Amino acid sequence: MRMETRKRPPWASWRGLSRRWVIVISGLALYALLIGAVGIFSASRLARPATTARATATRGATATPGSSWAYNPATDRSTATILAAEHAADIQATAQNDLNHMTLDEKLGQMFLIETYYETWTPDIASMVVGMHAGAVIIYAKNMQTPQQLKAYIASMQAHASIPLLVTMDEEGGLVDRLGYNNFFPPIPSAQSLGATGKPALATQAGDQAAQEMLAMGINTDLAPVVDVRGPNGSIETTRLYGDTPGVVTTFAGAYLDALQNNGVIGTLKHWPGIGDVTQDPHLTLPTITDSLPQLESQHFATFRALLSHDPGMIMVTHVIVTAIDPTMPATLSPKLVNGVLRGQLGYDGVVMTDSLYMQGIALRYNLPEAGVLAVIAGDDLLEGAFDASSMAGMIAALKAAIASGRISVARINQSVMRILKLKIRFGLLPLLSAHYQRVQQANGAGQAPAGTLQADTRRGSAAGRPARA
Repeated sequence: MRMETRKRPPWASWRGLSRRWVIVISGLALYALLIGAVGIFSASRLARPATTARATATRGATATPGSSWAYNPATDRSTATILAAEHAADIQATAQNDLNHMTLDEKLGQMFLIETYYETWTPDIASMVVGMHAGAVIIYAKNMQTPQQLKAYIASMQAHASIPLLVTMDEEGGLVDRLGYNNFFPPIPSAQSLGATGKPALATQAGDQAAQEMLAMGINTDLAPVVDVRGPNGSIETTRLYGDTPGVVTTFAGAYLDALQNNGVIGTLKHWPGIGDVTQDPHLTLPTITDSLPQLESQHFATFRALLSHDPGMIMVTHVIVTAIDPTMPATLSPKLVNGVLRGQLGYDGVVMTDSLYMQGIALRYNLPEAGVLAVIAGDDLLEGAFDASSMAGMIAALKAAIASGRISVARINQSVMRILKLKIRFGLLPLLSAHYQRVQQANGAGQAPAGTLQADTRRGSAAGRPARA
């Protein structure tokens, strides 16, 4: 049956058209409101202070002096995530740009943490810092005479370095308190005494004190905290340990680490894979850990795993045999323990530094140049052990020979140097190449950025004569 078709009155056609226009106009109004909201959101982001990636993403930023803005984790989590991703991308791009302009000699030099016997700038130091492009230096008591002398000594090294140095010190407190022991500053309590109080806030205070004292001397990296857990056999580290459970150690070491890094000092977890239950000293011999895999996971690895969320600047690996994972190679030189467990299973992709490679735990089996090659193969980035120009030159020659023979690839060297450069950029030692953060600083009235924050791009110098970025 054919249905009858009725004619529509004129007003019906007009009413349909009117409804369509109402829908269109309403849609445009909603779109305008959305654009306005996005604009307000973007402006608020630019008005917020630049902070370290971790502080922004997980802890919340503290407003700069005079700023009325404060981070609200309940409402600003998405913004924090965006900013953290932008930080990471900017750091990656800046480090890649720097790496692209570096020679192989400069790259290899960045992988060395040197020590010296001196208290002032000397030709031997010049050979390591200027001639071989050392990336880091450690300060011992033998380098310290007075606060004024130490500050001048460090400043002279930084003034000659084409890429700023990681200036490191073991500043744990207690028995290992270089600044306090030499009466440069008041002493810092030991880890054991802090853990015994049950008050993590005291570990925060100790970390604040250490960071501020170190920065006053020009020291930007603390080889602390110790995150080893005291085991039933006791420990050679005695009062350097926060406690005998992973929970206590994680809580107190985490508070100390956060305080360091929130003040702009790089922190270092040590000693991977955990030596809180060894009875022999790696300085004198090569200890062995015979614990099972479940014991390793629950006791020794637990604190490292837990503290990765605090974004430690570095992790130090030491010299010990772990029979359940690698019964033949010291942890420092073991691909299974560094690349396999620390990086592969725990997921750490930051800078791994070695304990000193001239310690007997290594020297009983390997000479310094071969130890350096094996450390890089294992996955380590920063090599501690060169103590003068001759020893550093020998280690560099061994690395170059390993590259030439194919034992180590240039890509593997680039991997380590990228990690080191990103760490230096993150903590403001190398400026960040980022128009975004220039806008952020301008929105906040320029001025001095807080310690440890990412800096706008104002190069202090350049490596290998390449032009400084302005």
